[in-house]
Amino acid sequence: MSWLKKWHSWFSWKPKEPSGAERRETIRYGINLETSCRLLAMVEGEPHPVRVRNISAGGISLILTHEVPADSLLEIELLNRPEMFLCKLQVQITYRVEHPTGDWILGGAFTRKLTDEEIKLLLA
Repeated sequence: MSWLKKWHSWFSWKPKEPSGAERRETIRYGINLETSCRLLAMVEGEPHPVRVRNISAGGISLILTHEVPADSLLEIELLNRPEMFLCKLQVQITYRVEHPTGDWILGGAFTRKLTDEEIKLLLA
């Protein structure tokens, strides 16, 4: 059961948010355990899929097992397996926080916004 507690902690732990008004321009969709089984994220150079914490048309939050330099530009592929929908994107890392489990939570902005149709297909 310890793996279940660790899995839950990845989705429930939130890094400290900057104070002030919400700055997001687009709706952020949280990823639950059911969605995480369908939505895979592959990061260039990573041998295994990484976990998606949340996603919006403008960006994404990912959980990686190692540190990534600040301001990195990552090449990622998002795949909804049941829908067989693949979307290749670049993510400019805007924040990174080490999680108590030793993993790294990264947040970043896409270099282009996802369309409503892409969001729908990724989260279906």
